[in-house]
Amino acid sequence: MDIRILACDNNRYQLDSLINHIREFDIKHNINLIIDKAMTGEETLALHSQNRYHMVFLDIDLDDKVNGVEIAETIRKNDDNILIIFVTAFTDFTFKAYELFAFNYLVKPIDKQFFEKMMIRGINLVKSRYFIREKLSITIDDGHENHKIPYDEIIYFEKIGKRVYFYLIDNRILNPVMTLNYLDSLLESGYFIRCHKSFIINRYKIKYIDSNNIRMKNIDTAIPIGRKYKESIDKAILEII
Repeated sequence: MDIRILACDNNRYQLDSLINHIREFDIKHNINLIIDKAMTGEETLALHSQNRYHMVFLDIDLDDKVNGVEIAETIRKNDDNILIIFVTAFTDFTFKAYELFAFNYLVKPIDKQFFEKMMIRGINLVKSRYFIREKLSITIDDGHENHKIPYDEIIYFEKIGKRVYFYLIDNRILNPVMTLNYLDSLLESGYFIRCHKSFIINRYKIKYIDSNNIRMKNIDTAIPIGRKYKESIDKAILEII
């Protein structure tokens, strides 16, 4: 299993130092990491468009034309799963990192012990997101034919009356004969989360939370958060980032 990492910093010394940290971790844990590097925002986006990366390290103050946060916004629009790690000398951008579902941030100079712990957690999350999660699916009968639907194509489920509706990323809506509670019993734990008595959402498709509503990726719909589910939603957000 190859894990691809993109490291981006406009300072060659800092970039080489970061890559050395990654390589030392790779050798120690025998993971087989593939590492690419970039020194400008343009080069970063070009490499990302040509390759599938699992993790990206972004210097906040990347270059004169664009900063690391802006690069992260572009990357996140095209990739829900990639782990974004900001590398910075500053600590006042954490709210923006939270909005972008950044996995973590490193403060220069990099603390080796913190880096080690972060990478262990990151690699485990990559394995879950890319090499386990993508294999999960559910098979349903809509009354006409069977559909095998990968979890990653499902945005959310909604109960209307006695029926359940599946909302998918390709704008399809499926309506199998089952109750929401029965559907909940079929789903693998950890992927979907109940946010309301009438809604179950894909936690990895959450875009952001707006007051008492959840905004999802791929669809312009506000999904309500039931009062009894608020704590579990907050916990799910923290687990994602």
